[in-house]
Amino acid sequence: MMRLSLAAATAALLASAASAQPAGGRQANPDADGYGKVTFAEFSAIHSQRNARMFARLDANNDSKLVAAEMAAMGQRAQASGGAQAAGGRMLQRMDIDGDGSVTKAEMDADGGKRRFDAADANKDGWLSPEELSMMRQNGAGGGQGPA
Repeated sequence: MMRLSLAAATAALLASAASAQPAGGRQANPDADGYGKVTFAEFSAIHSQRNARMFARLDANNDSKLVAAEMAAMGQRAQASGGAQAAGGRMLQRMDIDGDGSVTKAEMDADGGKRRFDAADANKDGWLSPEELSMMRQNGAGGGQGPA
């Protein structure tokens, strides 16, 4: 139950944070091995990279922890730009696995994107096809910016 809540909060953060495209404005290719499908390992690697960039943007005081004020500021920025409503406190509670009042990068990465991967894997074959990735992007599961 805690992992599902964490995954949902991570997805909400990803959807409301600024674009996580690599330099040059191009999306990272999640199909690292070029086999025409994205495995969970490939998806998880990009998910972790994207979380690292997002975490660095949100951690205003660079203390390696996100607290309610930082998460609320992210929500307010997203809301001001037409994104999700500010819900920093609720997200903090869902993502704070150890209950210390803050979220670390490890807590943010706890599920490795598994819930999002499983939701995007429409035919449950264990990998994501180009069509499934496209649907995930269109439906906002990736914040419109890629797999993770």
